[in-house]
Formats: sequence, structure tokens, C-alpha cells
Amino acid sequence: MYTKEEENLIVLASFEALTAKHLNVLYSGFEKTLPDFEKHGSFLIKSVGEGVYNKIRSNFGSLEYRTRLFNAIEARNITCVTVFSPDYPERLKHIYNPPAVLFCKGNVNLLKDRLFAAVGSRRSLQNVLKQCTAVVSELTGAFTIVTGLADGGDTAVIEGAKKSGKIISVLAYGFDHVYPAVNAQLLKSIEENGLVVTEYVPSVPPKRFNFLERNRIIAGLSEGVLVVSAGKKSGALNTAAHAVEAGRSVFAFPYSLGITSGEGCNALIKDGARLVTEAKDILDEYGFEYRPEKARELTADEIKVYAYLKEFGGAYVHVMAEELEIPAYKLIAVLSMLEIDNFVVRLGGNKYSAL
Repeated sequence: MYTKEEENLIVLASFEALTAKHLNVLYSGFEKTLPDFEKHGSFLIKSVGEGVYNKIRSNFGSLEYRTRLFNAIEARNITCVTVFSPDYPERLKHIYNPPAVLFCKGNVNLLKDRLFAAVGSRRSLQNVLKQCTAVVSELTGAFTIVTGLADGGDTAVIEGAKKSGKIISVLAYGFDHVYPAVNAQLLKSIEENGLVVTEYVPSVPPKRFNFLERNRIIAGLSEGVLVVSAGKKSGALNTAAHAVEAGRSVFAFPYSLGITSGEGCNALIKDGARLVTEAKDILDEYGFEYRPEKARELTADEIKVYAYLKEFGGAYVHVMAEELEIPAYKLIAVLSMLEIDNFVVRLGGNKYSAL
């Protein structure tokens, strides 16, 4: 399944002590297909310690270690795409410290698509999340969308793209973990219908620094990055900075004065980011013809439920079922369709609100 060069790189990437920088050095910027332990031994010993270095060299040549590693990868349905693989995105090779290996779950063919990133902060206004989902949904007509997995902005991006299956979520940890835990089901749905990638082996847990490192991959995979929400300091701004460094275009939603979750977006626009209020602003930039989505007609029950929630702001399923005289099982199906089409949002505890 993998060439010898790919296997060697996957084995080295499996050692948690070795970062992307270490692997870049060992392979001389990936201009070579074999690691040069002799030339870079002193650098690695200073960096990871002699004991760890000796263990890495020993396991690198161990048939037992390699067999155990690749059996575990196969058992987890993980596909490894290395810088020596034909499926490795060319654009990603040219960023600072490109990841040596992408550990993937899902449709690896998405890496061959035209890719565009959209990211946002955890603290985002509901109307912004709704607009984000709508814009991203239209962008999937031209791009596969790249994002993270955070609550708020990233989740709204995923909601807009997952129906098309054109979604790539980049994790800052290995597949043994889920962060935030509330998005476990969402992550599973992306694995089944889109693609999840990470540069970390399954055992690596979420660490603050890893999220900043991960952002270079989101930007590096993509032709451009849309920031839908960002405070003065946020991971979304960090992704935008990586995009600028890599020569990618940056786009941002504009915000009114006094909205803290939009201060970073306004700062980006001041610095030259393209202002976006609709998908057309991005599609025009890349030469795509804009074709707005046609909204489907709501059913009588959907109109009744939506009007009720618009009037009262929010309500529990059992209350709506009684007052609207719609059986609970039927009401749940109606609410699910309205949620998919971004008319309502689930607040938790079987409570819904209109958007």
C-alpha cells in the first residue's frame, strides 16, 4: 500500500517527540527520501535527548515496531498521505514546516479538489453563524471547504458544507481524542461523509500549542481563507496570519462597532483583507459564476412551527407539540428539516429557537 520511502516517513512521524521541524531537517527539506541520522544526530540529541534519540533510531529499524504500527493504522481505518505520496497537496508542500504525514479518515480524494478555508471563533453571534452557514453552503459549488472543529464559527462552517460532503476538518490532536467533546458526533459524520486530517499520531492529546501549529495546515491547504468571526486575539486570526505568510488571499465578514467577536475581522479588513457579505464576493474573486441557491418551499407544518418560534423566541418540543397540536414524533422531524435549512437552532434539552 505504501512505498518504502512512505513507510519510513510514517514510522518517523509516529514518534511523538519528533515535530514537523525535526522531520524537515532529517529529510533536508524533503529533497531526500531517506532520513540522515548521521548528519543530524547531534541536532536531534540536543533537541529530544540522547535516550529518546537512541530509542527512535532503534525502533525505526525494528520490524516488530513497524508491523505493530501499520497494523494499528489499518485497524483504525487511517490512511497516511506523506509528502512522497501522489495525493499530497502540492500547495501544502510550500508552506513553512509542511507536515510530513497527514493521517486521514474519510474521503482522501477531497485533497485533490480546489480547497478554500473558512474559520471563526467560539464566541460568535447567532446571526453571524447563520450567515456563515449560508455562505459556505454556496461556496461548496466551487470548493471543498477546510476548517477546524471548534464550537461556534468552525461548527457553523461544517454545518454549511457537510450536506455536500465537501468538507475537510483539520484536527490539532490525534484520533484517540475529540475536542471539544460536544462535537464527537459531528466529527464522526465528517469521517463518514467528508475528510478529517491531522499531522498527529492517534495518541497525541489536544494541547494549546498544537492548535496554533494546526492552523498553518488549514491555511496551507487552501487557496484563500474566510474569517467569519474573530476577537482581537483568536485562533482565526492566527490562521489568517499563516495565510498571509503563505501568499493566500484573506477574506472577512465586516462588523458594527462594539462587537468584540468581530474586532479581529475589522482589523483584517483595515489591513487589506477582502470584505465579504455574500458568497458572490469570494466566487467573483476566483472567476466563478455566481448562481444563488434556490430556497425550497416550506410545508404547512414547517411554516406553522417557524412562525410559532419567531413569535415566542424559543420553546420546548413537548410544549410546541401540545400548543400546535402536532404529534411529538412528527414535530421532531419538522424541526430537523428546519434546522438543516437554517431556520431554527437547537438550544439543548429539546428546546429550539428561530434564527
